[in-house]
Amino acid sequence: MHSWREEFWGRHNLFDSDEIVKEVLNKINLAKGFYVADLGSGTGRFTIPLAKEIGENGKVFAVDISKESLMILKENADREKLNNIEIVYGDISKKIPLDDNSIDVAFMANVFHDILYEGNESIVLSEIKRILKNNGRLIILEFKKIRGPPGPPIFMRISHDELINILNKNGFSAKYLGEIGKYHYLMEARI
Repeated sequence: MHSWREEFWGRHNLFDSDEIVKEVLNKINLAKGFYVADLGSGTGRFTIPLAKEIGENGKVFAVDISKESLMILKENADREKLNNIEIVYGDISKKIPLDDNSIDVAFMANVFHDILYEGNESIVLSEIKRILKNNGRLIILEFKKIRGPPGPPIFMRISHDELINILNKNGFSAKYLGEIGKYHYLMEARI
């Protein structure tokens, strides 16, 4: 018998398989000991693999506005015996509850379109600049601007060219890292 969580995520998984996660990790070049902020972490689809990738001397700060999602993430991290994940409750559209210049990589998976739709991109990008170390990077995984499912309606999606323009307007230098699977693309930005 499956738990309600397993049944829910079995029906609502936005990813084809773990191949998406592996492909992202292969493209973003994380080093052991990195400090990573998984902004809008949800239940930890990327948090857990990020934590494994950076090793026990690194740390992933899983930031989300949903206490229930963070609770599920904590259960998953405990089951995996990962001690390098810090659960952080917070609304990234107002203030990211992390220290200045403390993060090597800020990571967002399927979150930026919501931030843009709500008109909070300048606040969020300013906060990301605040928490990133001098050579820090912002990595964004987003849905391609094609009709779905999976993902949000087409009017909420953002093309990689549109995202580059938004990042550039907000003081970042953006680089398109390519397509991820059938439905996503990956972007890297530096201050």
